[in-house]
Amino acid sequence: MKTNTKPTVAPDRFKVYEETVFNYLSIAPQLFNTCVKEHRGYAFLLRVWIEEKYTNGCTALEVSEMIKRSKLRIEAIKMGKPLYIAV
Repeated sequence: MKTNTKPTVAPDRFKVYEETVFNYLSIAPQLFNTCVKEHRGYAFLLRVWIEEKYTNGCTALEVSEMIKRSKLRIEAIKMGKPLYIAV
């Protein structure tokens, strides 16, 4: 019989990483969570992309700088609106 012995899981490191990214962007992480839950779309894709950058070893500061340079209109999150791309 094999025993499942998982080590005690450390605090969710990705969650802390993502929160740090949004703190660098001057956005409350809770607002981003709400945006993902209510609007999905680009916000959900952004979360997946941030997770990918996390697994690839990018720093939270690097990721936030990439987001700032992108066409994403992240200020919409602060207003409770869906995340969108400027055309």
